[in-house]
Amino acid sequence: MYIVLIGYLYVIVMLAAGTGDPAKGIALVVMLGLLPTWLWFWLRRQGQIKRAQKRAEQQQAQIGADER
Repeated sequence: MYIVLIGYLYVIVMLAAGTGDPAKGIALVVMLGLLPTWLWFWLRRQGQIKRAQKRAEQQQAQIGADER
């Protein structure tokens, strides 16, 4: 999955380099490159956090059941 992200960012950087105007290029990289990448990482991290919390709750329930 990361190789797709790297390819996507490469295309965005090349697109920005072809604009000719540094301000437009930077805006393009930020809007089409950094923001979507940040959102993708943030969503994946939220899923990891939820799974870790669920796993911890299950472990606590298992420990509680073993003590009885």
